[in-house]
Amino acid sequence: MAKYHKRPIEYRVYDLPEDFPALVLTGDSWCISDVPSTRLHFHNCLEIGICHSESGMMEFENKPLPFNEGDVTIVSRNILHTTYSSPGTSSLWTYVFLQPERLIPLYTQQSLQESELFTEIEQNICEIFSRKEHPQIYFFAERIANNLEAKPLNYRTDVSALCASLVIELMRLRSDKLHYKHKHRKPVANALMLAPALDFLHDNYNQQFQIGKLADLCSMSLTHFRRVFGEIMDCAPLEFLHRTRVKQARNLLRGTNLSILEISERIGYGSISGFNRHFLSITGTSPSEWRRNTDAVPKHFVTTHSGWTQPEVL
Repeated sequence: MAKYHKRPIEYRVYDLPEDFPALVLTGDSWCISDVPSTRLHFHNCLEIGICHSESGMMEFENKPLPFNEGDVTIVSRNILHTTYSSPGTSSLWTYVFLQPERLIPLYTQQSLQESELFTEIEQNICEIFSRKEHPQIYFFAERIANNLEAKPLNYRTDVSALCASLVIELMRLRSDKLHYKHKHRKPVANALMLAPALDFLHDNYNQQFQIGKLADLCSMSLTHFRRVFGEIMDCAPLEFLHRTRVKQARNLLRGTNLSILEISERIGYGSISGFNRHFLSITGTSPSEWRRNTDAVPKHFVTTHSGWTQPEVL
């Protein structure tokens, strides 16, 4: 677990639009000073940075890494970081803040990638990608930013597709690094059969309902739905529901001060014992132990701010 000195930490909360959670910050004023900030910060969403000029250093949880013109930085939510330019320079940036799990349709998330890798991108990525070595990363990031700034016809559809492509590319790079073994997945066309059920689960995972409701949404008999769901998703519908709830619980355990009982109730469990049982089965640890192992930032050093929408002045 990382150890932190008594250095002020900011939690910057970006209030992204509910219907399309993406925001771009760009323009000639978005310059980063050469003065190292006295504060590390983290966000409530994924940050994509595009460096247009100069060079400097980016600290990830007190580990400095160099950046250069043309680099793309990608930082998951809750990762401590700060950026400063080389002495005597001022680097120009474009920033995109988004929540990929809400931009990418759920059936696409599940049919095109492994859920464990998707969680890696959501929570554990803090890397710098050069345009020369990773031209696709640069292309996707730049196109997302340009769409969000110019808002051309159907830009939201384009951004969602680009976001999916970016995440898939990051997952491929991540899988190579982790030597991840891919499982066979059904084609996307087959997954679309389950789109109504998956969208319903995404929006109502914390509610009580019968599996027959999901079958009805897909115009299938219950028996046929269970078989198709298992073939495409590699698990039963009820197991998938528990996985979805536990995934949201991990976000709440890491990003809020809610009690375990409050989280249990918020994600749809009627008893804390049921929540603990399913959490342990899926993650291999209890909710309280998982929170302790991921809560590396001392809370009494953290101050909460609205996300910066103007460049920071040091």
